[in-house]
Amino acid sequence: MKVLEVKNVKKKLGKKEIIKGISFSVEEGEIFGFLGPNGAGKTTTIRMLVGLIAPNEGTIQILGHDIQKDREKALANLGAVVENPELYGYLSGRENLMQIARIRKVPKEEVEEIIKLIGLENRIGDKVKKYSLGMKQRLGLGAALLGNPKLMILDEPTNGLDPSGILDFREIVKNAAKERGMSVFVSSHILSEVQHLCDRVAFINGGEIKSVEMVNEDGVATQKDTMVIVTTDDDKAVEVMKELEAIHSVNIYDGEVVVSIDKGNSPKLVQELVAKNIEIIEIYRKHKGLEQRYMELVEGGVR
Repeated sequence: MKVLEVKNVKKKLGKKEIIKGISFSVEEGEIFGFLGPNGAGKTTTIRMLVGLIAPNEGTIQILGHDIQKDREKALANLGAVVENPELYGYLSGRENLMQIARIRKVPKEEVEEIIKLIGLENRIGDKVKKYSLGMKQRLGLGAALLGNPKLMILDEPTNGLDPSGILDFREIVKNAAKERGMSVFVSSHILSEVQHLCDRVAFINGGEIKSVEMVNEDGVATQKDTMVIVTTDDDKAVEVMKELEAIHSVNIYDGEVVVSIDKGNSPKLVQELVAKNIEIIEIYRKHKGLEQRYMELVEGGVR
C-alpha cells in the first residue's frame, strides 16, 4: 500500500522553478531516503509534504487523501520532525508530551509507551532545558509519534548529534517503523546515515529526481554487478568478455580487469574464461557504495 504518493509536483518561488516535476511513492513500513546536496530542493519538498506550502502543479496524497483537497484527513496520518523540535524548556519531557497528547486525545498509556520507545525513562521528569541535543531530538521524535501516525517525515534528523546520538536515533526510527508498521521519509545529505537507515533512496538535484534505487548495507542494490578479475592474460580475457551479451563494460585498472555485468551472470563469465584456457587468479564482486552512486547521479561523475 502506498502511504505517500507524489505525482509530477512542481513549485516556483517567485519566478524561479525550485521543484521541476518530481514523482515518487513510499510504501507501508518502508524507510525512504531523500538524498541531495544543499539547495537541491529537499526542504521545499518537505514543506509541501507537511502542508506548509502548496505546489503549483501536481498532487501529494497521504493514504489516498489529497493534501490540498482533503487536508485534515491527510495530515491526521502524518508526524514530522523538521529541524530542531519546538519544545517548552521550562516543562519536563513528560509534561511536553502530555500537552500534545491532550490536544490529540492520546491516552496516557500511549505516552508511557512512547517514553520507553525513545529511551528517556530515566530523564523524562527533568526540565527540557537541561536536555542534550540528542535528548531533545528523541523527545521531538516521541512527540511526532503520538497518535500513531502512518507516515513520519524527518528533515536532517541527526544534524548536530554526536556518533552515539546518531546510532541511538537510528535504532529508535528503525524500531518505530518495524513495531508500528510506520513509513518514514528521511531527508538528508549525509550518505552514511541514509545507507544504514533506508530501504530505498531518491537522489534529488536541481529540483529533479535523478533516480530512485534500493539500498542495502553494502550500498546501492543495482541490476548489475561490478566484478574485479585478475588473470594470467588480461588482454585475452578482455577480448573474450567483450563478446559476451551480459557484459556492459570491460576496463583494465592497475592490473585488474573491472567488468560491469548483468546480475547473476558471474558464473557464466567464469565458465567462458576457463573454456578459453584463461587462468583466473582472483575474482570478487565490488559493491557499489552509495557515495559512488551519489557522485554519478548528483555530481555528474566519480571524482
